[in-house]
Amino acid sequence: MALFGIGKTKAYLGIDIGTAGIKLAQFQEEKGRAKLHTYAYTERGPADLSASLLDATEPTAKTIQAMMKKAKVTATRANAGIPTTSVFSSVISVPRLAEKEQRGAIELQARKLISSPLEDMVLDAKNLSTPEEEKLPPAQRPKYIRVLLTAAPKPLVKKYLDIFKVAGLEVGSVEPETFALIRSLVGKDKSTLMLVDVGAVRTSVLVVSGGIPYLTRSIDVGGLKFTKAAAAALGVPESEAESMKADFRSFGALPPGSIPAVFEPVVAQIVNEIAFSLKLFTGLEEQAIAGGAPAKMVEKIILTGGGAQLPNLDAYLSAKLNMRVFRGDPWARVLYPEDSRPLLDDVGPRFSVAVGLAMRDFES
Repeated sequence: MALFGIGKTKAYLGIDIGTAGIKLAQFQEEKGRAKLHTYAYTERGPADLSASLLDATEPTAKTIQAMMKKAKVTATRANAGIPTTSVFSSVISVPRLAEKEQRGAIELQARKLISSPLEDMVLDAKNLSTPEEEKLPPAQRPKYIRVLLTAAPKPLVKKYLDIFKVAGLEVGSVEPETFALIRSLVGKDKSTLMLVDVGAVRTSVLVVSGGIPYLTRSIDVGGLKFTKAAAAALGVPESEAESMKADFRSFGALPPGSIPAVFEPVVAQIVNEIAFSLKLFTGLEEQAIAGGAPAKMVEKIILTGGGAQLPNLDAYLSAKLNMRVFRGDPWARVLYPEDSRPLLDDVGPRFSVAVGLAMRDFES
């Protein structure tokens, strides 16, 4: 799913400008599949997370240039991803009308749902009608269609354009991170599942069905809170706690599938948000079923983001939620040198967005 695309030329480079640093991944095509060519990343300490990289055009662009040079990036065209929390996304229903009238109906709905003036937003709408519905005679087609409505602030999009311009890169697309995550972690899986992206300062919860995001929520809980909890418990600076939190030996022996007690209050907030989102989605499904739509149930949860690297988090959440929980693997749908697998496993959860962005032009 490509939103806010610019042109049709293939691009193989994905650049994720995140809170905790920058990640980039470049692919080349091999027998119709994406093959990893190179990757690079930077990391920011806890003290740096309050300042946005997007507000520092020149320094961020120079960092990207240095990363590309060191990683021997050859692509000159790149795709960027806008944070899920900065994008409006909703599935709406509108009457099935002629194209021009339907566009007007979508815009009317958008003005009701989006608080900012539409003139200040980059708007995208995707018809979610099934091929089976479209094959029916016009008189037999549903009177209403579902539309995935997505909008991002124009000033935010411009920040990415400015950074890429200074870095000497052509922009292939600027799209919501949501779709990059679906591309790298879900692929062609049509089941109903939940993506939980535990970032540096925020956790985003997405319910995806048939590759479409039906519910998106986020809370102000992320890896930084894990770091602060570890620093307080161990009596060490946050910079030192950042590396120690991934090694549970610092906290003593633990039963299988458990996490240190110091992290439990932080994880409890994530558990509560997941449970609330599941309940909210169930309510939406009850409305859909009443309207004649087939029922959808969340079958599994996929974890990603730097915070997902907290040891045992998947097993712990699985026990708490009584659901299957897995750590996502963004490399599962791409080719890569086999001897690089240990390194890729180590950085994998942090690269889900960058990999998904680089894969954008390999979509069928």
